[in-house]
Amino acid sequence: MLWLDEDESVSLTAYVESPGYVRLIPEGYLVSRRNNETWIAPLIPQLFYGASGAQLQTWRQYISTAGSQVILSRSGGYPKVPREELYWHKVEAPKPAEKVTEVTKVTEVTAIPLNWIIAVAGFIALAWALSR
Repeated sequence: MLWLDEDESVSLTAYVESPGYVRLIPEGYLVSRRNNETWIAPLIPQLFYGASGAQLQTWRQYISTAGSQVILSRSGGYPKVPREELYWHKVEAPKPAEKVTEVTKVTEVTAIPLNWIIAVAGFIALAWALSR
């Protein structure tokens, strides 16, 4: 996933085995920070130069020579694309965790007297001994 600031530079070098058409579609977003807000737009071909050095109009391009070369680039925010041609989305900052303002009352547990527990245990032990 590629996240590019509006004025960021990037280039992709590849080894091309033989001349021909290639289709390379980078996955990612162009990022703009305006007035303490962050906006993102999906990458489109017009944001990049191709292997020939011309601005791309489609992700498919013809590469005329074999060998190692830059096949996709963007330098210092160029080529520029008018903002209205990009599909911008505002990115919401995560909300801080809310503070707990109310404490829920825990249900009270009634204690069973110890002498009652001993009496029940004794009765069970006696019943078991008599059944043998």
